[in-house]
This record gives sequence, C-alpha cells and structure tokens, in this order.
Amino acid sequence: MPVAHASDGGGSIRVPAACTGLIGLKTSRGRVPLTPLVTESWYGFVVDHALARSVRDTALLLDLTHGPDPLSPYAAPSPNGSFTAAAGRDPGKLKLAFYRKSPLGLPISEETLKALDAAIGLAREGGHSVEEIDLPYIDRDFIADFARTVAAAVAGTMRGEALRVGRSISGDIERATRVMSRFGEILSAGEIYAGLQRLHATSRRLIAETAHYDAVLMPVIAHPPVACGTMDPKGADEFIENVLDRLRLAGLLKFKPLFGQLMDKSLWFTHWPAIQNVSGQPSITLPVYVTDAGLPLGVQAAGRPGDEETLLSFAAQMERISGWLGRRAPLQRPA
Repeated sequence: MPVAHASDGGGSIRVPAACTGLIGLKTSRGRVPLTPLVTESWYGFVVDHALARSVRDTALLLDLTHGPDPLSPYAAPSPNGSFTAAAGRDPGKLKLAFYRKSPLGLPISEETLKALDAAIGLAREGGHSVEEIDLPYIDRDFIADFARTVAAAVAGTMRGEALRVGRSISGDIERATRVMSRFGEILSAGEIYAGLQRLHATSRRLIAETAHYDAVLMPVIAHPPVACGTMDPKGADEFIENVLDRLRLAGLLKFKPLFGQLMDKSLWFTHWPAIQNVSGQPSITLPVYVTDAGLPLGVQAAGRPGDEETLLSFAAQMERISGWLGRRAPLQRPA
C-alpha cells in the first residue's frame, strides 16, 4: 500500500518509519484536525497523518487532509501553495543544524550516530550549511514532565472509555498502560498544570532559539530496530511492573528515583520524539541509513511551526540524492 494511517503523540509516526525505511511526517499542531472525533488528544501533543513510501505520497496525502476546522481549537498557518508542489521544487540553500545528544543522558548506539552523520553528509552534498547545536534545557526534567502529562491523559482516556462501554476496562488493557493510568489518577491537577506550563515555556525557548534554522536534524531511535518482544519487561523489570500493578502501588512512582528508572526503561529506545510533540513543530523521518546487519535506521528533521513545505522540499531532495526510494529490503531475515 502507498500510505498507512498513523498518529503521533510521542513518536508513533516517526519511530515506526525510522525502523522500516519509510517516510514519517509528524505534522504541525493543528495542520490536520482531529475533529469531529475529538477536539484534541494528550493536551494537544497528538497529531494525525501517515507513513508513506515516498515524500511525494506524504505531501499528496497532506494536500487532501489538511486545513482549518471550525470545531478545532488549533489551526496551523496556511501553506503558500500545495504541499505536493513544495515536494517537487528545489529547496535552495538551507541553513541547518544538528543535535546529537540524548536528552535523557542514556546510551546512543554507534549506528544511530552513523545514521545522523549520513544525513548530515547528504545535506552538505545538497549544498546546505550544517552546524552542531546543543539544547541543554531539553533534559530529563523536560521528558519527565512530558511523561507525567501523558500518564494523566491516559488516566482520563480510561475514564472516558469506561463511561462509553458502561463497565471497567481495567482488564482489557496492557499491564503497563494500567500502571500508567493509575499513576495518572494520583497526580494532582495542580501538578499537571504546572508541568504543562514548564513544557510550554521550554517549547517557546526552543522555537525562538532555533527559528533561524530551516530544520534541525536529530535522531529518532537510539538503537537499530529490535526484534519483536524485545521491549517487553523481563526479569526484575517484569517483577517490578507486576508488583506495581497487582498491589496497586503506582503511588510509589511519586518518588523521583523510581519514576526516573521506569522512564528510562520506557524510553531507552526513543529519547527525542517527544520534543516536537510538546513544541507542536513538524518533523519528518528520513530513511537515510541501513546498518551493517541490513536494518533501516532513519533520523528526523524538525522544522519551524507550520513549515511543512520546507521540510518536504528538503526531504524530497535528500530522497533524490540518496536513492532510497529504490531501496528494497532483502527477503531473508537479517542475521
């Protein structure tokens, strides 16, 4: 199929794209309305779009789905023309930056850094200037505020679903989701509001300080794609999650060390995507690299709020230079 629907509240468009050699555009907040199904999701962190094989198809689908909706509280700025036209034109000489650190301070694989270097090399081949930047205020506290906010949103969603079906749905959801929901229930409204204010303040700083760049390159995933089931908790991790669930001890996550440990276990693979969910910026996964084992490993380019046109024009140029559109995975399973 040419495209497949996805939504992104913490990387769920960009991460699968990075793992499968596809294009994954996380759109600007308000670009594609979530109405009439919902007004917003996860306090505005979630957007809808798709994964696609080509930049052209990504742009064409966006032409068919974007636009303001009177029921929506957000509306991204109108594009200057069609997104398809943007994907078809030369981007000119862009000013780009790259960010290679982990906001969580967790290990990053050598392959991930090679993928980022590959993207930087392609960008320079395209005639763009690229310089390294640091984002010291995008740190563990920022990601922790995001995680707590999501926990509160999940708790609210569980309440809404129970009301919709007329019964408890606790037994229908995964253990980790159940623990997260219970944690969200014990967070106060004041805690969540204060956390959101901190997230928005950091987002304003990020947007202001990177506005003179046309895009910022950074990783999506910290390691090459893993086998199915690898992320399931095992051993001590499974025991702790079971105890938190069965004994209803989610309140222990109020203790910062335990919360930090669980956050690291949850996000060891995806350190970066939440940044753009909070800021509302568009970001596109570029399938620039294949590991020595034959696995795809994409990186992302994050743009200015509302400026998908520049991202699509840049991505299409990278697609032409790299030849990734003609790449096909081998039929055998990589070693």
